[in-house]
Amino acid sequence: MMDKYFCPRLVDYILIVGSRHPNNNNNVAQTPELLRRYPLEDHQDFPLSPDVIFFCQPEGCISVGPKRMSLRETTSFVYTLTEKDSGKVRYGICVNFFRPIERKSSDKSKSLSASWADDNGNTDQERRKSPKTKRKLKTANRVRNNTLTSLCIVTHHPFFSTFRECLFILRKLIDACHDRSCTKRIGGSKAISRDTVWGVLTGQGTDNLTGLVMHEVKEIETWVLRLLSAPVPVPGKTRVEVQVLPKDLQAPLLFALPDHTRFSLIDFPLHLPLELLGVDTCLKVLTAIMLEYKVVMQSRDYNALSMSVMAFVAMLYPLEYMFPVIPLLPTCMSSAEQ
Repeated sequence: MMDKYFCPRLVDYILIVGSRHPNNNNNVAQTPELLRRYPLEDHQDFPLSPDVIFFCQPEGCISVGPKRMSLRETTSFVYTLTEKDSGKVRYGICVNFFRPIERKSSDKSKSLSASWADDNGNTDQERRKSPKTKRKLKTANRVRNNTLTSLCIVTHHPFFSTFRECLFILRKLIDACHDRSCTKRIGGSKAISRDTVWGVLTGQGTDNLTGLVMHEVKEIETWVLRLLSAPVPVPGKTRVEVQVLPKDLQAPLLFALPDHTRFSLIDFPLHLPLELLGVDTCLKVLTAIMLEYKVVMQSRDYNALSMSVMAFVAMLYPLEYMFPVIPLLPTCMSSAEQ
């Protein structure tokens, strides 16, 4: 039996997926776009598939209004990218959240009543408004929508929980740098919403970036490149500790692989199908898999779906499933069922 391919990279790619121009119509899903990727060039042994964006946002990129706050909670899930010819499997660990964006609203509530104006064009009502009231009205003219954004790690190694933690930390770092460099908080000059840390990372930045924004983006990219340069532990012999934050804030993340002659790494709840489907249904599904039937599972919970599919495959041990396994099939990708 041929030895399985062992990738020397801990992380292959780190991606940001979403929409460069979010739709104002919250009921229409947009085609996801690859907003940023690290590294910029493909690996020779594993070029990044253009279809990865559909796996990050299986139902398309959607926007929600400011009132639907429950949809802004962070969700995470795992998907796989399987080569048909070689059977090589790569994993995608994805964290999805709704990122706030601002857009100007059309002011339809302006008073139509006649009022006199001075030489500067200020009406009588405007001159009597206090500066505080003017700031409130200016803020009210900006509508804050939320657009679906994905942070994703693509890798050959199934360190699901640890990579998920890396993505949570990355999001917190970006949010902190974004808030710290926002011109509205530091009292700098007026700037459009694209000239921010999130604006640059999502491909919306302009040439009028401040030095502070560029500094924050450089710090984030340095953090990302350090994670990409981390080596893979030798199975059963070494471990790798990656310091993602100062030690006084968080202990280093630990990566280790079991010896290849023993059980493979299972970094997900193996009992999940039993809990969700029950013992009897699980036995029926396992029987169908061993008899080489085609099995299709459906769920609104991406994470539960992908984990259950991988758990069923792992339960076949010491047997090995020799056909393609697709834990998550994007509905927004045309001809995905083929």
